[in-house]
Amino acid sequence: MNVICVDDEKPALDNFRLTVQDFPEIKNLRLFQDGKEAIKWSKENRIDIAFLDMEMASMHGLELAKKLKETDQNIRIIFMTAFEQYALQAFGVDAIGYILKPYTKQEVHKELEKAARYRPLPDKRIKIQTIPNFVVTIDGNRLSLGRTKPEELFALLVDRGDYGVTAGDAISCLWQERVNDENTHSLYRVTLKRLMDALKEAGIDDIIVSEGRKKILLTEKVDCDLYRMLAGEEEVIQSYGGEYMREYSWAETRTAQLDSIKNANKKLI
Repeated sequence: MNVICVDDEKPALDNFRLTVQDFPEIKNLRLFQDGKEAIKWSKENRIDIAFLDMEMASMHGLELAKKLKETDQNIRIIFMTAFEQYALQAFGVDAIGYILKPYTKQEVHKELEKAARYRPLPDKRIKIQTIPNFVVTIDGNRLSLGRTKPEELFALLVDRGDYGVTAGDAISCLWQERVNDENTHSLYRVTLKRLMDALKEAGIDDIIVSEGRKKILLTEKVDCDLYRMLAGEEEVIQSYGGEYMREYSWAETRTAQLDSIKNANKKLI
């Protein structure tokens, strides 16, 4: 894999180089102290994975991630920072990993292994609408799962994105009235299997992967209005009318966040 690391502190770059020097997955490594130089290089060279610092003097890591994605939507972004508060914003720019400094060799290698599972999907043929309601299309054709628990589970996976969903998370949202016991866990497993069978039949089951006890939607493989709004896309923010996945009561928490984004945007206009 072709990897870059961008950090405005040279000791941090040296530490990264020493950390990954024995990783066979990395065929080519480039280090940059300036985000603008990294963008310039990305326009002429293929990048598989970009490890980015957040707080940099020349360009913030979130802005750099957006510009790299504009160059190539398939670049996998992994942030390395000492600041936990940027985790949500990282999700908004389709980052697949978030490592807190000081990091270990094992943590970096785990992110590389996760990145290796990502296969590029040209033109993001899967489009997901969450505002105001949940609709999935593949090459312009609507994916129909019915108003069923498998569809609701899919919606929850979209909502949680790179954070993932455990069985407990799903049960607390989809079966709020039921006790979290083995019977309900069995119900979850059946629902998950039905969802994965439907996605496999549609040829898109590879957008959901397992990581430990979690199921995770590969956000890089879809075009979703939620992710674009979280990334600060003006057009989506302006079109947001206060409703998000209105079919599902558990979506209210995200609705409050989107309301906040819309209100903050109004103040800037």
